[in-house]
Amino acid sequence: MERILVIYDDSRSQQTVRRILEQAGYDVAIAASDQIAMDVFRATKAGLVILDVCLPGKPTQDLCKQIRDKLENVSILVLSPIGDVEDVVLLLKLGADDYIAKPFNPLEFTARIRAAMRRRENYLRT
Repeated sequence: MERILVIYDDSRSQQTVRRILEQAGYDVAIAASDQIAMDVFRATKAGLVILDVCLPGKPTQDLCKQIRDKLENVSILVLSPIGDVEDVVLLLKLGADDYIAKPFNPLEFTARIRAAMRRRENYLRT
């Protein structure tokens, strides 16, 4: 079972994302802040990270770059409110693989997760 780390500070949204991903067959770990995200990331050995662009504390861009620098074969998807184009473009430049606008459709969300996992598998095979 593929592991996904969700870095999201809003507990209600965490549970919604967890439910969607678990129903799709993924093992889900949650980190509620940038301070514990890297520890949880190392402990879970997640293949995919879902990163909320609106985290308190360390800038999301720094966390995205830190994750990318630590492990290049992890997929990073950013959750971003509609209209935060500048943040999304910067995060894509720093190593995010894709972004999903909030609010999102659960079917599109899981389809993008599957696509990211496929790209990761293809990367690992080469």
